[in-house]
Amino acid sequence: TGVQTCALRSKQWYQRRVRGLMVVLTLIAVMLAGMKASGQTVQEGTLMGTAIGTCFGYWLGASCFFFALAYFCDTKISAIEVLSLCGYGLFGTLLCMFLSTLLMASASDLFFYATWGVLGVSSAVRMGYIFLERTAVRKQGVTVAAIVASVHLLFILYLKFVYHKTYEAAAKINPIHVR
Repeated sequence: TGVQTCALRSKQWYQRRVRGLMVVLTLIAVMLAGMKASGQTVQEGTLMGTAIGTCFGYWLGASCFFFALAYFCDTKISAIEVLSLCGYGLFGTLLCMFLSTLLMASASDLFFYATWGVLGVSSAVRMGYIFLERTAVRKQGVTVAAIVASVHLLFILYLKFVYHKTYEAAAKINPIHVR
């Protein structure tokens, strides 16, 4: 029974960590599908490399930043928990980008802001709340929660408005379009 309990805990730990990775990989696929749906293609893997770098860069970079922030503000959270939390937080980003770029690509930015306001804010608030609850000093907890939520929401805006401009600029540099 002791060995079974240890094996079950190990399996649960592994599953929790892999789910964040799967969300990041799915977000990359959604971003690439959005580029394909808009008709923008660039040869030599430029767009795929940019999508992978952007998503993994945020996931790992923001996790390191959030962990350092948590360390300085005495938040009781491990690096693996921050990595998982940041990966799970990207699920709201994934849904927001999926709905606004693939399903409602012709809709105005109002639809994006609605999904950002519901899905993006809910995942950001959840991430911030976990940091708030694990911080000993309430004032520091509010600061950590606000920074975590703000960075997460700004990343969604970055993906929608800046990232799309990046691949449009890449298409102009290498003007091989397939429609």
